[in-house]
Amino acid sequence: MYDARAISNYFLDRAAQRGGPLTVMTLLKILYFAHAWFLAKNQKPLIAQPFEAWQYGPVNRVVYDQFKDHGRKPIEKRAISLDPILGEFVDTAYKFDSDTEEFLAHIFDYYSQFHPYKLSDLTHEAGGPWDRIWSEAEKRAVPGMVIPNETIAAWFATKGGVSWTNQERRFSQ
Repeated sequence: MYDARAISNYFLDRAAQRGGPLTVMTLLKILYFAHAWFLAKNQKPLIAQPFEAWQYGPVNRVVYDQFKDHGRKPIEKRAISLDPILGEFVDTAYKFDSDTEEFLAHIFDYYSQFHPYKLSDLTHEAGGPWDRIWSEAEKRAVPGMVIPNETIAAWFATKGGVSWTNQERRFSQ
C-alpha cells in the first residue's frame, strides 16, 4: 500500500508533464478511481488511508487536508509529510514498481480527460460504494463515513457486468 500523498504527487507531476493543471476535486476523484480499480485488479488496496463518503463523493481526508485551501483553483504545491529523520515536513516522495506506475499512468490519462463534475457523477452511481454509505447514513449513524475497501472492490470488480479485464483494455489504449 502507498501513502495517498505519494500517489497524489505522482498525479500532480503527470498533470504537469501533460500540460494540464489539477484541481482538488479532480485529484480526489482520480485518486479514488485508481484505488478502486487497483482493488478490483489485485484484490489488495493501493492506498493506505481510507476514503470517506462526503457530500460530493469519496474523499481521502489526508489529501483533502493538504489541498483544501486551493478551492477550485489548480493545485500549485505538492503534498507533504513528516520526515521522521529530519524532523520536518518534506514533499512526499513516490517510487512505484513498473507495473504500478504503468497502471497509475493509464488511470490518470483516462480519467483526467473528464470534467470534475462528470467524475463526481461517476462516483455517485446508484448502488455504488459512495451511494451505499451515504444512503445508509440517512437511516443510522455511519462512524467516519468510511467506505470499506471490500465494498469498493466488490463494486468495481463486478460493476454493471464490467470486469477489470474489460477495463484493462480501455486503460491501456
